[in-house]
This record gives sequence, C-alpha cells and structure tokens, in this order.
Amino acid sequence: MEYLVQFQINIFAFAVLAILYTIVKMRSKIETFSKKLLKIIMVTSAIAMILEPLTWIFDGMLFTGAYFLEYSTNFLLFLVGPVLGGFMLSYVDYHIFKDPKRVYKKGFYQHLSVFTFLILVINMFYPLYFQVNSSTNSYSSGDFKDVHYIVLASLYIYMNYFLIKNRKETRPYVVNIFIGFFLLPIVGMVIQMFDSKLYFSWTASVLGILVAYIFLESTTAEEDFLTKLYNRHSFEIYQKHLIEAGKPFGIMLIDLNFFKEINDHYGHRRGDQVLIGFAEVLKKGFDQKGLIARLGGDEFIIIYEGDQVNPDQIADKIGHLLKKHEDPIIREMSFSYGCEFYSQNMSVDQMYTTADEKMYQDKRASKTHEQGNMG
Repeated sequence: MEYLVQFQINIFAFAVLAILYTIVKMRSKIETFSKKLLKIIMVTSAIAMILEPLTWIFDGMLFTGAYFLEYSTNFLLFLVGPVLGGFMLSYVDYHIFKDPKRVYKKGFYQHLSVFTFLILVINMFYPLYFQVNSSTNSYSSGDFKDVHYIVLASLYIYMNYFLIKNRKETRPYVVNIFIGFFLLPIVGMVIQMFDSKLYFSWTASVLGILVAYIFLESTTAEEDFLTKLYNRHSFEIYQKHLIEAGKPFGIMLIDLNFFKEINDHYGHRRGDQVLIGFAEVLKKGFDQKGLIARLGGDEFIIIYEGDQVNPDQIADKIGHLLKKHEDPIIREMSFSYGCEFYSQNMSVDQMYTTADEKMYQDKRASKTHEQGNMG
C-alpha cells in the first residue's frame, strides 16, 4: 500500500496510457506509420513508468536475484530516456516530412541511445552513472550522473532546434503542439531533478502523448485530412440542412489552374504545401456565413448563405490575398470558379453541374488568356 501511495501518479498515468493505447488500436481502421510511432512511444513510456517504481522497490531488498533486479532496472531506466526521446523526434520528423524512409535512414534518432548504452556497459566496471552495493543492494548515484541529464537535455534542445528550423514545412498549429510535446517532459525532468520523489518526468511525457493524439491523430470525420477544411461529406450535410430549412444559398466551385504542372515540376509534397496554403487563403478570403470544403484534389467549394452575396467580390478578395502570399508559388497561382444560387425548381445535381460548367468556361478563358500572353 505504501508503494501505491508513493507511485499513485505513475499508476494514474499508466492507466491513461493503457486506455489511450486501446483507443488507438480500436479506432485506427487504417494503420499509418504515424500511429505506429505513437504506439511505440506509448509502449516505451509505459516501460519507463514500470521501471521507475521497481528501482525503488528493489532498493535495499535482500533475496536471491535482488541485486540483479535492482541493477538491471536502473540500467534500463537510464537507457529508456534517450530511447523515448529518439522515438519522439522520429514522430515529429515524420509529421513534418511524411517520409518513413527518412526516419529509417536516421536510425529513429537513436544515436544518443547507443552512446548511453555504451556508457552503461562501462558503468558495470567503473561506476559512472550509478552503483549498487552488492552487500546491501543499495543504490547510489555515480559522480557523472549529471552527464546523463546533459545528454537528455541536449536531445530535447535539438528537438526544439529541429522544429524551429523546419517550421515552414508544416502548419503553425502543428509546431505549437510539438513545442508542448517537447516541453512537458523537460518540465517534468527539471521538477524531478530538484526532488527525486516527485515523479513527473515520465507522467509529463504521457500528457505530451495525449496532446499529440487528440490534435494530430484523432482527426474529425468532418475535416479534410490535408487542408483541415471541411470535407465533401460535411458540405453535403450542410447543403441538405440549408435546403430543408428553406434558407437561400449559393455555391462557388473553385479549381486551381495549372496545378498538375506544380506537381509534375516540384513534386507531390510541394503540391500538398500549395493546397494547404491555398486553403488558408480561402479561409481568410471568405469571412461570411457559410462553409468552405475541399472536394478532392485541387477542387474546392464555398457554400454561402443569403441571396445578396456577390461571389465575384469573394473571388477578387481571394485573388488579392494570393498575390500577397509569402510563398512564391502560391503568389503566382490563379484559379477558375463557377457560381450558382439554389432555387427550388432545380436539383442539387443541377446546381452543381451548372456551377461546374461555369467554372470550366472560366478555366478555358484563363488558358486562352495565358496562351495569348505567351504569344
């Protein structure tokens, strides 16, 4: 009972981790490299939270095998820190670059884990980090234990440097999430350095994992995964609601011009960045009552409420914002659009088809204009 009270925060965090792991397993119909990494981080954190109480429980106990248990649990506890940090950095790397091969090539950022393992092997002969008295089975810190904290601190410092360096490769809110992802374990580590009986180091990591899952892995069914706009299903539900409520509305179908050339010339990853950037422009350009959705590929749609909306003004505002964008490719982009207001004498399909035809008329005119400029 004494140990249950002493390590109650570990037990609570372990329970949260177990529940979260179960949720990920049950809800993840499609296995992704991102979710695999997150599950590895969960398992590694769980191991750490089990090892930490064991090092205290076995300390000073005298029975056959007690020395081995005390030494091995401390050995693994020292090792699990950089291992967990490496997996966390791998998770961030994948979310930024979306390339599993890159993570494998980096060795899952386990370089400091290898260094720590070698130090721990030397520690068996020359106590650097810790030692266990073979007679009393009591643990004591080594003269170079602070080196371990320096190693961990350097890893987390590098994580933040890596994140800041590559911040333009992903969305701002993802950067903010990962800052918390990194800072929580650092705060827990600092607290535990001042008082070793405050077990916040590993439990803080669990909070970071929880934040990452909620905001990065549990994507809502209403959102488009890439752009974070609403998806086609959400658009259709909203459109049906407006029709049933008898509210006037219109749609503005948008298609990017020459997007295929961007993909062919710069690659699909750069194309994804362009789509994300264009989605952000749409959100800034449309500030009226309605909804913006990505239908698929480079096709978007705006549904606006009311019969006094001027879609040409919306298009002009979007075009103006594009010209001011910091990304040179997005700055040079153009789009075609077609609009149609809903009336009771037309079906939803007819309204969409009419807007689609107008959009392609605009696209043909844009291409003709572009070719005329080239000539």
